[in-house]
Amino acid sequence: MKSKILILALLSGFATAQTTLENQIKTYSSSLENIIASEKTKMRDEIAVVESAYDEGKITKEELIDQKKSISEKYETIINDKIEAQRSKMDSITKSTVVASVFGINAKNNSNNNVYTNSSGIVSVDINATKNKNNLKKYINTTSTSINYAFLNLTKDKGSFNPFEDDSQMRFGNSHSFEIQFRRDMQLGNEASPWFFRYGIAYRTDTYMPKRPQVFVQNNQELYLENFENGSLKRSKLRNVYLTLPVEFQVVLNPKYKEYEGKTYIDARKKMYKIGLGAYAGINTRSIVKVKYYNPEGKFDKYQYTLDDGVNSFLFGGKLTLGYGSFNLFIKKDFTPIFNDKSILPSKNGIQIGIELVNLDF
Repeated sequence: MKSKILILALLSGFATAQTTLENQIKTYSSSLENIIASEKTKMRDEIAVVESAYDEGKITKEELIDQKKSISEKYETIINDKIEAQRSKMDSITKSTVVASVFGINAKNNSNNNVYTNSSGIVSVDINATKNKNNLKKYINTTSTSINYAFLNLTKDKGSFNPFEDDSQMRFGNSHSFEIQFRRDMQLGNEASPWFFRYGIAYRTDTYMPKRPQVFVQNNQELYLENFENGSLKRSKLRNVYLTLPVEFQVVLNPKYKEYEGKTYIDARKKMYKIGLGAYAGINTRSIVKVKYYNPEGKFDKYQYTLDDGVNSFLFGGKLTLGYGSFNLFIKKDFTPIFNDKSILPSKNGIQIGIELVNLDF
């Protein structure tokens, strides 16, 4: 009963965390828009003064051109510097928002939870405050929840493992995947075995953002990309939502051991190198196209719709993981195409490279 309550509490916390994360990203985006709008207004005011001086014959045409160029370059530098300063805010969002939202407190200062953050900012949380730290059995077969973030891309070749292909028509670095995974780790063999088996269930969202000014279009049961021509495009994306069942075999490369109650255990408390090879199967639960733009009159507008065709209903792929302690990098390859024969796209096969942001062990 306690386990069910804990899982329900975590689910609620993760829903809050995802909402909070999306709100912070929207605030960040709005802040950038305000910076650009404000500095452009100042730039136009300065240019208006120079143009007025030219109209009054106080400066020559050559001086007008030189001064307008100088003003434009000055404000371009100001805008770039202010945007760069804002990026540090985004760096902290994925490091602190999730833990704070799940626990409703500053988790790092909570005496009831053991929260560890390595030098890369990856968080590992031990929820069970009563766990005996000397009981090595408790650290081997564990139930945990992880939050993963990855960059997405599409490949033409089904067998390609290159996540940086530039002819996919997707914006690499903007296209991304977010996954919440509930899983169970089991040691294979005796207590000193370096082999582990992991299985679980995951909620995954993949967001594809095509290169500007292209947008996804569904017409006559066909899905394709075309240039946006109804004003100035701000952002367009296709979001696929999946429910997946992942499994993975892992081996510890430099196992560390400790004696406990007369037996030799692999000491899972220690930081060790590990490599994992896994697979996943899933079902697509929803595909949505979202477009934001400014119409020809300059007024902001948006629209969205659910795809009926073009995206495959089922998903199957493989995963390679490299880790040290709580720091884990992975690459995923979708062996089944993301898009089916009803889509007219040059690349249909998904690939992603990412990192495990948070690992909650309970």
